[in-house]
Amino acid sequence: MSKEVFIGIDIATSNIRAVAIDQSGSPLARANAPLAHVKKGGDKSATQDSKSWITGTDNVLTKLCKQLGEKGLIPQSLLISATSGTFVLCNKYGAPIADAIMYNDGRAADPLGRAAKVIKASKQSGSIYFANTPEFVIAHLSQQPLPEIPTDSSHALKMGIDLASREYLSTTKESANSLNITLPKVVLPGTKIAEISNQIAANLGIPAIPIYAGMTDGCTAQIAAGGATGSVTSLGTTMVIKVVADSNITGDGFYSHLLPSNRYLLGGASNIGGISYQKYEADLEEINKKAAEINAANFITYPLTVTGERFPIKSSSITNLVSAKPESDVMEFRGILEGIAFTERYAYDLLQKAGAKISQSIYTTGGGSKSKLLSQIRANILNKPVAITNTTGSDMGAAFLSLASHTKSREDLTKGLAAINISIVEIFQPKPDEALGSNYQKYLTLISPYI
Repeated sequence: MSKEVFIGIDIATSNIRAVAIDQSGSPLARANAPLAHVKKGGDKSATQDSKSWITGTDNVLTKLCKQLGEKGLIPQSLLISATSGTFVLCNKYGAPIADAIMYNDGRAADPLGRAAKVIKASKQSGSIYFANTPEFVIAHLSQQPLPEIPTDSSHALKMGIDLASREYLSTTKESANSLNITLPKVVLPGTKIAEISNQIAANLGIPAIPIYAGMTDGCTAQIAAGGATGSVTSLGTTMVIKVVADSNITGDGFYSHLLPSNRYLLGGASNIGGISYQKYEADLEEINKKAAEINAANFITYPLTVTGERFPIKSSSITNLVSAKPESDVMEFRGILEGIAFTERYAYDLLQKAGAKISQSIYTTGGGSKSKLLSQIRANILNKPVAITNTTGSDMGAAFLSLASHTKSREDLTKGLAAINISIVEIFQPKPDEALGSNYQKYLTLISPYI
């Protein structure tokens, strides 16, 4: 086994996770740490103490590097992924002027709109520096001034950038200038942007390794599960679908991130998923068995638990749709599983029509992948093998990018990722299913008023 390992860190909403992998992509050490509680305000604000990003990162790196040292493993590079849309505003010295603003802060619809609210409330004068989570943490790890740390095109996307030029849109620049905000320079994922400082490296007992520009957590989760070419469905509380394209494709509810130099990762997130059958969670194993005995549901549903949907239907008014009242809890559960699979099929069809490439197999992660019944229903409806993967998590995807960035030039990240093993636990092969096919046509009729 090579003694060289590559570190990926994912800074999520409630915790930080870190993993070190070898050149084949196998994890050799892991660590995690909690983050400060997200504070919700009556003004729809959602904030977090950004200092917990620093203490959390120091915590996981200390734990991780201790494990690596005990095993004689030497880190070669580091890359950070974080939640898209979370940021902190700082003064010229890199000190926060207020708590970090979370991705779901409701005070405005876009980052700069939220920034305007924070600046007004803080009564801060002078220049303000905008930092996505990675830049703020990398400034600490490198002990470099915050304004010298660039952001990557993936984390900058919600700010409004042109992916071709990696420049902010004119409207973004105008908004930032009006608020006296300096935005970070934009570079491509895989670009070397700093090194861990000699002091921090010495404290960790590792070399002063390079830090590479990363991508957002949704992208690194896709990379962990499907590499640079796989179509990925993440079935957690909600359903997130990611595919690959050769061009920058956007549409209602979906958009693209650039994976240098010739891949675009695009997709969208639905409000349905595990939350749709959450009320059956206590007895999930038993109800799965009973639902498997049903050939197909005798009603159709778009199983929303909230009003409004993002993707593949974009509507602020759509709510739970049902063609008829289910006759039992088991029938309702079966119908919900089918509704999730139908929505996934519709989403992939929509992205394919827009120009995306759908892989031969659909790679799957998240808690919903544990249901063999749902996986088989999905395979039958998609008419594609459904592969349950073992290499999951945004930290793993960050580590994959860390490896690819260090061993390949940034223009060739896709080739570097292609050399990494994607571990598959189980594959569900599609089977002919006329009843499900008939139900899918009824599903399209059910949702037709909203598409």
